[in-house]
Amino acid sequence: MEFEKVKQILNTEADKKYTDQEITEIMQMLAVFADVWVNNLLKSTKNEKRNSLC
Repeated sequence: MEFEKVKQILNTEADKKYTDQEITEIMQMLAVFADVWVNNLLKSTKNEKRNSLC
């Protein structure tokens, strides 16, 4: 997602606006969470396929 869109979403109705640095850090953190989630999902799907063949 583009930076300006993320900034708009985060700062909508926020009492204290996020700085550009904070927004960048939030985007990086969410990217890490997304990578971990996808990797775990792929591993669990692979394990389910193996278990169903046994």
